[in-house]
Amino acid sequence: MSDLRRATERIEREEFARGHIGPGERPAAPRPAATIVMAWAPPHEGPFQVLLLRRPDTARFAAGAYVFAGGVIDESDGSPEAQDLLPASMRETEATAAVAALREMFEETGILPSDDPVDPDLATKVRERLLAGDCGFADAAASLDATFQDLRAAYLSRWVTPTRFARRYDTRFFLTVLEAPEPPTPQLTGELDGYVWIAPADAVRKFAAGELPMLFPTRSTLQALSGETDLVRLLEKFRGHEPECVEPRLLIRGDSVRPVLPGDPEYEEADR
Repeated sequence: MSDLRRATERIEREEFARGHIGPGERPAAPRPAATIVMAWAPPHEGPFQVLLLRRPDTARFAAGAYVFAGGVIDESDGSPEAQDLLPASMRETEATAAVAALREMFEETGILPSDDPVDPDLATKVRERLLAGDCGFADAAASLDATFQDLRAAYLSRWVTPTRFARRYDTRFFLTVLEAPEPPTPQLTGELDGYVWIAPADAVRKFAAGELPMLFPTRSTLQALSGETDLVRLLEKFRGHEPECVEPRLLIRGDSVRPVLPGDPEYEEADR
């Protein structure tokens, strides 16, 4: 068994033990969610890096795992005012999820990829209001005079949690490229307790070595990104692309819990 598969089985087994339904039970409906891969490239040579955030060991979902910024889609993310903030390329598909991804990015890290810099002190106050639920993302952006017409972003993929997990999400994954001389320093909320900027290939290697726990969609996304070194080409590859929904199943054999994908020889025999 490869190190990558062994690490995958361990992480998924731990997550399964935290909450699952029995065979034949009615699955929970997946909650619409969005997540965003923040990428930054060094000004000179070197591979681009992405931001991974660590969830506390006490978290109910993905405890101790490294994740991208993201969360459940709010009703306010679908407002015309919020969607008008997006560049035209992002309004064409999954606009509500794209707004949610930007909102979660700001809420969880304090990073806001506005066309022009925003006042940092005011941004702190507006972020507090947003986290408290006192305003939506459109109002927050208006308070900061933030616009996103030059946002360098693309829709990467869509993943649905396997049916045997008690907590299920239908998650849209987005990519955004941050331009800065240094990688931005996130200001974390209490829902997170650490972070790392890391090249996708290095993250996959650390995962296989048992040093960087991640759930299957996160690791799979990093694997897909590790094959490209140029962020411009990466954006062009995914821009205007509407991904198919990926629905992994769990192959449960004794203590082994392993996600399998459509096309895998074991997909049909896995739990639906």
